[in-house]
Amino acid sequence: MKIGILGYGKMGKDIFTLLNDKLTDTEFAVVDTVNAEAGQQSFLKTLSKSLKRGKITEQQFEKKQATVFSDDIAVLHDCDMIIEAVFENLELKQQIFRNLDKLVSENCLLLTNTSSLDISGIFEGISRRERCSGMHFFYPVKLSGFVELNILPETSAETIQTIRKVITASGKQAVVFRGEYHIYLNQILACMVSHGIYLCEYFDVSVPELENALAELFPMAGVFEILDSIGLGLMASSPEHFRIARNRRLLDYGCQKMNQWLADGCPKETRTFLNFIGETSAPTGKPCTDAPLYMTALLLNEISASLAEYDDDKNILLEAVKDILGLAKTPSAYFEQYGREKLCSVLDDLYTKTGFLSYQSNLQKGSIFAS
Repeated sequence: MKIGILGYGKMGKDIFTLLNDKLTDTEFAVVDTVNAEAGQQSFLKTLSKSLKRGKITEQQFEKKQATVFSDDIAVLHDCDMIIEAVFENLELKQQIFRNLDKLVSENCLLLTNTSSLDISGIFEGISRRERCSGMHFFYPVKLSGFVELNILPETSAETIQTIRKVITASGKQAVVFRGEYHIYLNQILACMVSHGIYLCEYFDVSVPELENALAELFPMAGVFEILDSIGLGLMASSPEHFRIARNRRLLDYGCQKMNQWLADGCPKETRTFLNFIGETSAPTGKPCTDAPLYMTALLLNEISASLAEYDDDKNILLEAVKDILGLAKTPSAYFEQYGREKLCSVLDDLYTKTGFLSYQSNLQKGSIFAS
């Protein structure tokens, strides 16, 4: 198999590094429009170190050093699979795939790593859409154990099987989503952030105070640390890319608040939000000891609603949600910890105050989260 990587920014480079490390007998071609020569020199240097350390054989070294880096998509003409990883611009991605459609064979799989855009729209006008799909890695690529497989109605079973094999060979698990659930793990992540923003208002506390109150729930990275790592500019962009209707108003609320922070002078880049909020907001000293319960109620409610409609392996979905959100325990454990009655009481309180459908209870009797 020969895989093409189109786009060599943070995501493209990490995707290439992962697949190149794990798929030792696969050929690669990389399109880097910024500095292909520098990319190739860096790759060859890393490859030589891998050979010296015994991580790859001489035969593998010889094969991999033939990897082509170029700023011309023509080098992808004989690929069996192409993963696009350019920045989030619908028109750009559409043009890329139209150009590829004319270049590659009709059997070449065309995959987009988009984290927010309409996947069907990206492949608009492409012939043989049965070979097209979303294949969304999470950043940093090496840390998450899951890859979203966002399939179109036309995506063939053969295409899905081939992508699954690549994902499995890379050491990760595929989570399959369709229709409005495309890019679902980012959707629930966005809900978590918007809910965290609302809880600051609900408890009348500062962002750092709420972050501290939720530390035990999210031991790896807090709600606002995740927001900080993504950047306010991206997180505050229009939420219509996320298509689950029940979460529309909550996401709109979060985006309005984030855009207000931008208007107040917060930089849009990554790793700037927490510094800004720390300099512009003062601690209130008010208690928010119930914040973990209120955060958990929203997350379990959303997971419950998605499980009811999910037609693939529900256990993998639960594992992926825990992984992406960075929860300390499983959803089932939190359901048992708090109990349905208490969780529903919190949801009723939130729904009464806001009218957000995200807070309308979907929790059923018994732990539907148990494997």
